[in-house]
Amino acid sequence: MEYRRRRYRRSSERKAGGGTALQAFVLLLIFGAIIYAVFGTGLGKRLKDEYAVSLYDKLTGKTEAAPPPSLSTGAPLTTEAATPAPTAVPTGESYSLSLPELNVFMLQMGVYQTADEAAKKANELRSLGAAGYLYDDQGSLRLIAAAYSDETSAESVRSRLTEEGYACSVFRLSRKGVDLIITAAPERLLPVRTAFALASDVVTQLDELSIDFDMNSRSTEYGLSVLAEIRDNLRSAQSGISSAAEQNPMLALVNESLTDFQELVTGTMTGGAETRTAFASALKTLRIRAALRYSALLQSIGE
Repeated sequence: MEYRRRRYRRSSERKAGGGTALQAFVLLLIFGAIIYAVFGTGLGKRLKDEYAVSLYDKLTGKTEAAPPPSLSTGAPLTTEAATPAPTAVPTGESYSLSLPELNVFMLQMGVYQTADEAAKKANELRSLGAAGYLYDDQGSLRLIAAAYSDETSAESVRSRLTEEGYACSVFRLSRKGVDLIITAAPERLLPVRTAFALASDVVTQLDELSIDFDMNSRSTEYGLSVLAEIRDNLRSAQSGISSAAEQNPMLALVNESLTDFQELVTGTMTGGAETRTAFASALKTLRIRAALRYSALLQSIGE
């Protein structure tokens, strides 16, 4: 009996010891969960930051600059994003550009006060392949047969016509060139230079085409192909500055001129010149109108 009793007591002792171990294990799990909740979760981090740190500050004598956000309201905590530093905007570089002066020597076949007076003579000139263009010079209508870029060529034709019995003279139209300083990013410089160059070169190109058409007896098809190339170049130059022209008054003037040049060239191409003589007349008129349009550009920019 004693033996059994002793065994029972030992069994009871083991059971009691096992219960204590189990309780310790459970407490350890609970304590671990608390530690995890405090340090391993967002809520724990907030509790630690707001209360543990505050308690430490109170014990050490430190004070907070502002009270911690309250958790009782249940409102989410928000933070303000830092204001980004301003991005530097490139100012570009300065470049010199120029629109060259204009000198046009017009072969004038008379001066009239009204269009009716000049109409019959103008039609006669057109039938001969001349321009027959009426240039309004402050109320006086100058009847222009052709235009030349140099005085020598104009005087040579005038002398020949005078010998043939025509009353004519040379009328000079001049406009000073304009020198400009522009500020642009390097990648925009080429389109701007191209647009400025073509605004003046188109007058020279049309002058050369008109002379070449007459002297070398070119066909109408040849003339149309050259005009198509000039038109395409104008479109390309305009597209290169169209966006910038919305913000720059100077480029806006150049852009407007390129648009007008395109319309003049397109109008000549679709004008229905059925004969070579009619097309020669149309080319001379186009050359004069382009020169006058460039003159207006120089005047606008120079003001």
